[in-house]
Amino acid sequence: MLDRYLKILSESLDKKADILKNIERLSKEQSELIDNDATYEDIDANMDAKDALISEIIKLDEGFEAMYDNIKSSLNESPREHKDQIADIQEKIRTVMGLGASIEAIEARNKDRMEKRFAEEKRTLQDARKVSTAAYDYYKVTNKLNVVTPQFMDKKK
Repeated sequence: MLDRYLKILSESLDKKADILKNIERLSKEQSELIDNDATYEDIDANMDAKDALISEIIKLDEGFEAMYDNIKSSLNESPREHKDQIADIQEKIRTVMGLGASIEAIEARNKDRMEKRFAEEKRTLQDARKVSTAAYDYYKVTNKLNVVTPQFMDKKK
């Protein structure tokens, strides 16, 4: 019975590793999108795909935790009987942790790139606003130059 639960835990970690590899691939694609000045819609679609995968990971983690909590006491009673399976699960956990660290590093770089891109976009919009304001001010000044103010004449003479 415990062997079957350990196998389920192992399969859960395999699924999680596969999903993390997909997230890592999408994060690298996101880096390319940012570097190639892709549209915000493309970047947003990429983030939505990652969000769906993250939701799957959360479900897997919750299931893993629940399963582990159920068999924790049994494992503590007889750890030597399942030594190979436990070692396999520990190795898979290390793999998952490594993938998680890799994804975090990529995401940190992506965040910095997006912040720089937003700052550049903000500067561009501010410059456009300044040019527009200057053009409008120039238009107002030139229109005032052609206007002749009303003058009063004394017609009694």
